Amino acid sequence: MAQSCTKHENHACVVCHVGPRSVWHDLDETASALLAGGRRRREYGSGEVVFVQGEQNDGVHCVSGGTVGIRRLDDNGNSVLLELAYPGDTIGYRSFLTGSEHKTSAEALGPSVVCHIDRAAITALLAGNPALGLRFLKRSIGELEHAHDMMFRQATLSNRHKLVHLLLVLVQRHGRRHSNGSQSIDLPVSRRDLASMVGTRHETISRIIGRLETDGVAHFSGRQVTIPSVEALAGEIDRLISA
Repeated sequence: MAQSCTKHENHACVVCHVGPRSVWHDLDETASALLAGGRRRREYGSGEVVFVQGEQNDGVHCVSGGTVGIRRLDDNGNSVLLELAYPGDTIGYRSFLTGSEHKTSAEALGPSVVCHIDRAAITALLAGNPALGLRFLKRSIGELEHAHDMMFRQATLSNRHKLVHLLLVLVQRHGRRHSNGSQSIDLPVSRRDLASMVGTRHETISRIIGRLETDGVAHFSGRQVTIPSVEALAGEIDRLISA
């Protein structure tokens, strides 16, 4: 069940500990109180939906804990995982700013905490805080540049190199380093989702995983991935760039 925020901090984001990493930092006391009044905190279990593609946007969401997958349904009803949202990320804001329905769905990929900020509060905050609107603009531009980078990788990298790049991104977020120098990842997504993020079929990803294991650069056991040497894995991309 949603819970009201009762914590107030001067000149700090009252959403939670992720404030410095979010667009909600550096609000004055009045704006912080407005944000607190319009915010509802909710805990989600794995697989629970935060918002649904096609429904009308009624505010924005800030991820406070866990990992949230941003999905989109194609014309055949297949779910495609587009990106992952982490603590500090604000999601659903583009459809809010354009006054349209959600173009994507958001799903908790594990136990997660997400705060909803209602339409009235965010509208008032944007009207009284031009710097907040500028931060949303910069965030939108950053996401556009990220989308261009993804398009470039889709056009120039092999499926193997795209999967390697994705594993390197995931190890930064989810990796655990061991005493022997190796790192392991508990993947927040399925292999089918890995395939959609790479832009290929599930069967192709399975073949690539088999070759990575044969080459000794990564070992897969269910959703756990062990990387003996992140440097060696990254070397695959480095060699491609320098070739």
